[in-house]
Amino acid sequence: MRVVVSLDAFGRWRWELHGPEGLHIAESCGTFATYSLAVLNADEVCRCIPDAPIEVEVLPSRIAAGPTTRMTEAFAQVCSALRKQGLDAALAVLNRPLAHRYSAVYWMPDAQRLVNVGFFDKQGDAVPSNLQTVAYNQSFCQFAIRDGQFRTENSSCDARLDGNIYQGVMNSYHAVPMVSMQGQVLGTICHFDTAARALADEDFELLRLVAEVFVHCLPKPSPAVAAVPPLAPTTGPGPG
Repeated sequence: MRVVVSLDAFGRWRWELHGPEGLHIAESCGTFATYSLAVLNADEVCRCIPDAPIEVEVLPSRIAAGPTTRMTEAFAQVCSALRKQGLDAALAVLNRPLAHRYSAVYWMPDAQRLVNVGFFDKQGDAVPSNLQTVAYNQSFCQFAIRDGQFRTENSSCDARLDGNIYQGVMNSYHAVPMVSMQGQVLGTICHFDTAARALADEDFELLRLVAEVFVHCLPKPSPAVAAVPPLAPTTGPGPG
């Protein structure tokens, strides 16, 4: 059996339980604001059912009330790539229509660092050594985690980053945190580039939606690590 998670016409998440031959067995009694909440509810309900499903499928559907066709199709393509080929392939599909060179997923195993677990470079290079692990208090990610998002299309002209050592080096950065069903920040997903580049609001909202799906690809921290709150942001952001 499998749980199929989808969005309705109003941008609310719902789930259905399908049998081995696609037979409809059960469904959510209501709708949910986020993908994670829908999956959590499905897990709670299915624990009471013998042979509870272990597979979760994201059904390509409408993303929100009035989305463009491109956004809906892009979400479906990203989810398909994730299921069939994994995180890096899904990032490649997500990045494909953008001008930004890089897209990445960073996992926060503890409060001191962010570790790259997914990476795409338009030029085909592997993740640079200085981006494989980034100190939390030297990252851009700390601001996305603190504020729930972070967007800058030209850091050299962004007064919020005055004094940061990477201002004008990593010029464009757009990110959202990745939050577990229990409300814990596990990492971030971002588009970035050394060149100054804007990101359309539509593509940023797609990034936020994809984060709800990609968060389930992140390793789970140990209980001791999970109890450590993120450090307070400081100057000196890097791309992570």
